[in-house]
Amino acid sequence: MVKIGVRKPSIKRSIKARTTGKLKRSVKRAVIPYYGKKGTGMLKNPKKAVYNRIYNKTTVGINPMSQIGASKKTSHPKVKPTVTTKVPIQTGKDSNIAWGLWLLFGWLGGHRYYLGRKGTGFIMTLLALLTAGYGLIITIPWMLLDTIRINKWLAEYKQSPVAEQPTPEIIPEVDETMPETAPIPDEPAIDPVTPIIQKNKPNIVKLKKDLYNFIVLDIETTGLSAENEGITQVSALKYIDNKKVAQFNKYVNPEHEIPKEVQFLTHISPETVINEPTFTEIIPELRDFIGGLPIIGHNINFDINFLTTHGYTDKQIFIEDTVTIARKKLPNLENYKLETLKKHYGIKNQSHNSLDDCETTAFIYQQIRDGSTDKIIAGDSAELTKSSDKLSGLRFCITGQFMEMTRSEIKFLIEQNGGRVTSAVSGLTDYLIDGEQVYEGLKDGVHSSAELKAQEFIDNGGKIKIIGLDELNELIA
Repeated sequence: MVKIGVRKPSIKRSIKARTTGKLKRSVKRAVIPYYGKKGTGMLKNPKKAVYNRIYNKTTVGINPMSQIGASKKTSHPKVKPTVTTKVPIQTGKDSNIAWGLWLLFGWLGGHRYYLGRKGTGFIMTLLALLTAGYGLIITIPWMLLDTIRINKWLAEYKQSPVAEQPTPEIIPEVDETMPETAPIPDEPAIDPVTPIIQKNKPNIVKLKKDLYNFIVLDIETTGLSAENEGITQVSALKYIDNKKVAQFNKYVNPEHEIPKEVQFLTHISPETVINEPTFTEIIPELRDFIGGLPIIGHNINFDINFLTTHGYTDKQIFIEDTVTIARKKLPNLENYKLETLKKHYGIKNQSHNSLDDCETTAFIYQQIRDGSTDKIIAGDSAELTKSSDKLSGLRFCITGQFMEMTRSEIKFLIEQNGGRVTSAVSGLTDYLIDGEQVYEGLKDGVHSSAELKAQEFIDNGGKIKIIGLDELNELIA
């Protein structure tokens, strides 16, 4: 027997749905990001969500009656001409009000009431007011977490105006066989996107074994960033059976400006490289010179990064870093700069460019590889080891920067010929060797303090003379 009748209303169930149930749903919306939001079926059934999205986007203009019933002939009713409709803009919430409520009453959930989160706002209010203040331990962190949600909630209230869209026109009075279910069109083709072409850098392999056939490489650059700076010099030495058999040394047009301080550091000026080939042009010659041999360098990762960034490629690049092996074999050094290692091994000759650094790096590598970690005296170049007394009894001071030599090289040259170098100008100074002033902070914007002091002594009848490198060489010659 089937009982037919009207279901008796349940006041208890109705009240529960409007109180406890609503409260539970508010809590879930606050905790679960996509709970109860339209279009989130993708979370439960992604495949079906994609199917529906494609169907909805590609069935514009299909008679909705085609989706109902079995195959049969039918006549479409006449339809009025195309009508243009416009969807009005929905008013949003004011962000200033929302943030103001968060700032003043956020601990009570005030901003949540304004933004439609009344259930969780009510919970925050209860926690803050009915727990003698202990609930603030929960509501204040909750309030702070809302800072990353408020803008999202505000965005939900903002709807862009829908563009005017014509109602699809239905062809009147046409008989057609209607399929049982409407066909699902294929997914529309996606316009191809031009791929971003990136240079494939070669595979770089770090070696951990003693080498006797190798390349020592060093470069000079206009700065430290491989992406934003250029290469000005590339030097390399080839060793076979631990003997130097060839060298590669090319100045390179960096196609970048060379800062003044870099010019004095590397002794490479724009005039030096203006007519030289670019790095791209010398890549084939450099690759042939290396010939797949392992590459040794001081902080070699810097050099390799520049080379590969500017277009150097090879199947594999094997490298060995003298900084790494020096740290292992010479743990007591204050640092592992090339100058520090030169002092440790007693290397007196000064580096002028990357080719000189290659010579120094090769010597240091051979010493460490062969187990020589004690300080030794390396062979000096003939020019720097030649000693004389031509500058004996003379005091010198050096100021500024020089393209031909570094200040330490000038000091070494003076001392090798019997002279003495002081750090400041005094009444006992005989010569001030004057270079180009490139640093900011000069007293008058042009002259260094040493220049001004020397000129003061000259004006008062002092013996000091201001000279350049050419005059110094004349004194030594």
